[in-house]
Amino acid sequence: MKKIFIMLLILVGLGFGIYFVVGLFNPTPPSPIITVDEKELDVARGSYCWEGLFNATCADTISPPELVEHHRIEPAIVTSEAELKIEFEKEPNENTVGVTRWLSNNEVEGVSLNNNVLIVPKERGIYIYDVHASWDKGSSSYAFIIEVQ
Repeated sequence: MKKIFIMLLILVGLGFGIYFVVGLFNPTPPSPIITVDEKELDVARGSYCWEGLFNATCADTISPPELVEHHRIEPAIVTSEAELKIEFEKEPNENTVGVTRWLSNNEVEGVSLNNNVLIVPKERGIYIYDVHASWDKGSSSYAFIIEVQ
């Protein structure tokens, strides 16, 4: 009986160990840190593909406007022409960070970035953005929302 209990403990330990190791070698893409006037904006991860040591994962999600709504992200209040800075804990590959703005008719338009800084519009209103980037292990997109006052 004692041997069975010890074997069971070893199997449970191995199960947790394998789960932990697979988690280390198959993380999700790094999330951006998006700030304006020193406050961090809430961000929702969108579609992504990512390679781990043992497997690869792709996830297709709903559109950025639906992501913002689903995650109940409230618009960050910003001033006209404020500078919005986009940083990543793990730097994306060179020239792969891009931003699009979602328009009311579900069309998108490209947005200019200068050293990963986005200048928000002059016009008052609510704006939904989609940030995308690529790394050696894959790519990902992220949605956030601002309100220009």
